[in-house]
Amino acid sequence: MSKCMRLSFTVSERVSGMVSDFLLGLEASGVAEDEVVDGELMIKAYYPVGADITYIVTALRNYMAFLEDGSNDIEFGDLKIEEIDNSTWEFWKNELKTVKAGRVIVIRPPWEEHNPGKGEIVIEINPSRAFGTGHHETTKLCIGYIEDFVEQNGVGSMLDVGCGSGILSITAAKLGINTVVGFDIDPVAVDEAGENIERNTTHEGLYVFTGTIEEVEGAFDLIVANVNVVAILLMKDEIKKRLASGGKFVASGIPVTRRDEAVSGLAKTGLRLSEERRDGDWVGLVFEL
Repeated sequence: MSKCMRLSFTVSERVSGMVSDFLLGLEASGVAEDEVVDGELMIKAYYPVGADITYIVTALRNYMAFLEDGSNDIEFGDLKIEEIDNSTWEFWKNELKTVKAGRVIVIRPPWEEHNPGKGEIVIEINPSRAFGTGHHETTKLCIGYIEDFVEQNGVGSMLDVGCGSGILSITAAKLGINTVVGFDIDPVAVDEAGENIERNTTHEGLYVFTGTIEEVEGAFDLIVANVNVVAILLMKDEIKKRLASGGKFVASGIPVTRRDEAVSGLAKTGLRLSEERRDGDWVGLVFEL
């Protein structure tokens, strides 16, 4: 019987994205974020039995200590480690179903079939080590904005900041955006994005790479960043430099509790908030020059 290891613990919601990214960087086979209860979120990370769990746990505890040193209101629950059999590991496949992530965009995992309805665009995303399956509220917020902007004004180019699985880049290409550039600092994520791109499109204008925003050349009609608020604020000046005149910047990955921090931080660069939407405990913000 096939086995895998599961690490589970609760964490303060506002750093959950950073912790999930860290676990993916430690080559987790998958990371799941369960519902928020009293401001804390349950994270479950899965690793093959042969993984060096001692090293992973030590690295995770050191990262937790680093985050706690930087803020006195971050809490981590007890870490639980368990070996589970394949039937339990496969349970997540039963939970992760095809989802309509926008008005026309439908995301399906490889093991599900979906007959598209009128006007639907189906994208196949293999949920693995990179964030972005279409189920998270922040991804849906971004997809909704991309759909709207393409329909309302037309979009010639888009920059996908922290592309993860490539879901937003693929969405943009499928909706007809001619030039799409995505990047991520995590080479594993970029590998996953490349595989998902091959699975869905041969669009020549779609390109993803491992690197930072400083390596991106040119200006874009639309910039989308579905990453944590700390990363957005660190990149705010570089994002502004790459926003074309009349362009729009979508900032997602932002808990409602940190909305004001994001707005005030981006306003300091001269970016103006023009629209916002909320989905559950998350907010998507649109800024213009």
